[in-house]
Amino acid sequence: MSKFGYQMAIHVAPHIDRRLIPWTGGRLGTMGFGKVGLVTSVGAKSGEKRTHPLTLIPDSGGLLAIGSNYGRAKHPAWSANLKAHPECTIEFNGPPRRYRAELLTGAEREAAWARAVDFYAGYEAYRESAAPREIRVFRLQPSES
Repeated sequence: MSKFGYQMAIHVAPHIDRRLIPWTGGRLGTMGFGKVGLVTSVGAKSGEKRTHPLTLIPDSGGLLAIGSNYGRAKHPAWSANLKAHPECTIEFNGPPRRYRAELLTGAEREAAWARAVDFYAGYEAYRESAAPREIRVFRLQPSES
C-alpha cells in the first residue's frame, strides 16, 4: 500500500464506510463489493456500543476478522471489545446479523492467518511491522442469540 493509500485507509475510509455500508445494504465499502462490513460490539471498558468498519473474510460459514491495526504496535480497540464481549452484530453483504466472536489460537489461528494472507498479502507486512505483537485473528460465527 502506498503512503497515501495507508493514510486514506486509516483516516478517511472508516468515516465513509460508516455511511456507505448501511446505504448499500451492507454490500459496498471503500474497498469494493463484499470486503468491508460494520462490526458493532460492546466496548470493553465503556460498556457502550461501538461500530467499526472491518475487512471481513468469508470462512467456513462464518467470517474472519484480522486485528492487524495496519501493523501498528498496539492491538486495535475493536479486538479488545470482542475479547471482552464476543456477541456482536455485523452488517456485511446484507442486513445486520448477530455473530459470536472466537479468538483463534494454535493451528486454527495459523490456518486462518494463511487464508487472510491469501486474501490480502499486505497482512504479512503488517505482521512484520507489528512484531513482537501477535496479530489477533477472530472467527465470527452467526448466532441466534
